[in-house]
Amino acid sequence: MPETDTVNAPDSTELAAPLMEVAPELADELVRRIMAAENAYSESTFLSPMQLREACLANITDLVGDLAGVRPLNLESAKAAGRLKAEQGVPLAALLHAFRLGGRLIWEELMARSDTDAPRTLLGMAAQVWALVDVCSDAAAEAYRVTVDARAEHDADERTRLVRALFADHVVNPASVVDALRTFRIPDRGCFVVVAADTRCADIATPAVEAVWDSAVDGVVGLLFAQTDMLLETVLDGVADGGGNVGISAMFFSSAGIPKAVEQARLARKCAPVDNTSPTRYDSVPVPLLLAGRPEEGRTAAQQILGPLLDLPEGERASLLSTLDAWFRAKGSTTEAAHGLHYHRNTVLYRLRRIGELTGRDFMNPVHASELYVGLCAYRLCSGGVVLTT
Repeated sequence: MPETDTVNAPDSTELAAPLMEVAPELADELVRRIMAAENAYSESTFLSPMQLREACLANITDLVGDLAGVRPLNLESAKAAGRLKAEQGVPLAALLHAFRLGGRLIWEELMARSDTDAPRTLLGMAAQVWALVDVCSDAAAEAYRVTVDARAEHDADERTRLVRALFADHVVNPASVVDALRTFRIPDRGCFVVVAADTRCADIATPAVEAVWDSAVDGVVGLLFAQTDMLLETVLDGVADGGGNVGISAMFFSSAGIPKAVEQARLARKCAPVDNTSPTRYDSVPVPLLLAGRPEEGRTAAQQILGPLLDLPEGERASLLSTLDAWFRAKGSTTEAAHGLHYHRNTVLYRLRRIGELTGRDFMNPVHASELYVGLCAYRLCSGGVVLTT
């Protein structure tokens, strides 16, 4: 609060005192001026004229009361005005303009009520009026910013709560799920998939395909939805552009299937090859899915099938497993596997025969080859092993 005693002329309080009696009329006039000068107030659907008048009356009464020496300036009205405008979505610039309009109105009223023999008094009061307006404006602006920050934090927390409800078990909190579906404009029926990724995927949503994302402890999950399956399919191949492993659930057609699809997408991501650059679809990896869903049995299978191979020193074990992995990726072609590994074909054949000696399974036997594939997948998915094609 600015000091007023040293700047007031002897009759300044006498000049301001009559304004206390007409404060309601001044508030009405200020409302008219604000509504005429600021579209933000006239177009606001949240701030009522009554709320605006109450704020104007409170602040005029405080300003005039200080000028008249009735009571020291109380900034609570200014702070309340700042909070109200922030809550009702009135821009900060419009709020500050309203305070300037109020100061001008008070000054005009003082001019009209003074006589020509009091120029020195009016000159002193001019500085006092605008100093008070500045103090009130600063208090209102600070309250406005604090309220905006609090609302933003609340909105972010609320959005996070709704997103978490969307991807959680819908039976636990059905009311929050309904709120989430309404907030994100997700239809009850449509074409849906859930994506699980190590890191945030590229922004693949289009005008025809919408997405809602959530950060989780183990990465991110996203819901993609569109009116038709064809529209949805057009964007799925680009989901992995953000890097990292990406799993995609089976397509489903009701929003009630979101929780189940979340588990499918996470399992599919777990089944993705280590150096894979394209998304892994839930319905395209049946064998890895069986193993990932039953990790204890998978560890047992890896040990039973690969046996002594897993007891080799790390370097030798890794070279044999990477060769086996490359051979399966090459669809059983030793030539293509050798090309991918930058080895001679005979080196690949030697390593495959060495695997057969250790495991008792001949890679040329279709049954044995299938068992080796299961053992390789089980080792990677359930035993913490990493198979890299080098």
